[in-house]
Amino acid sequence: MKNQKDIEIKYVDCDYKCTNFLKNGDLVTFMKDSDLSIYPTISIYTLSNKNKWTRKDAYELNQMNITFGDFIDDKMWMLTNDLILLLDLSTFQLTKLKLFVSIFFLYDYNANQSN
Repeated sequence: MKNQKDIEIKYVDCDYKCTNFLKNGDLVTFMKDSDLSIYPTISIYTLSNKNKWTRKDAYELNQMNITFGDFIDDKMWMLTNDLILLLDLSTFQLTKLKLFVSIFFLYDYNANQSN
């Protein structure tokens, strides 16, 4: 390709399985143990006009026992205290799914992963 430019990515200490790109091109990471906090954090990076990833937002969750699930259509799902939490990363609105609904959500998710 013509007009290729290098993009500098500063090393971020996180598990690549807990990262993904949002629809707008931003990079989102979920980190359980980070230099930001003892609580799990969500960081969003954007690509600047200088071809460098810079942290745009960082959010600290207020519970320790949160397990990362996955990213689905700019939403992140997490498991905590037998509830599934859906976090809309574009609006940062949090939805809690009750245990009964959570069971069907996990069943459907696992069924889709095996296909």
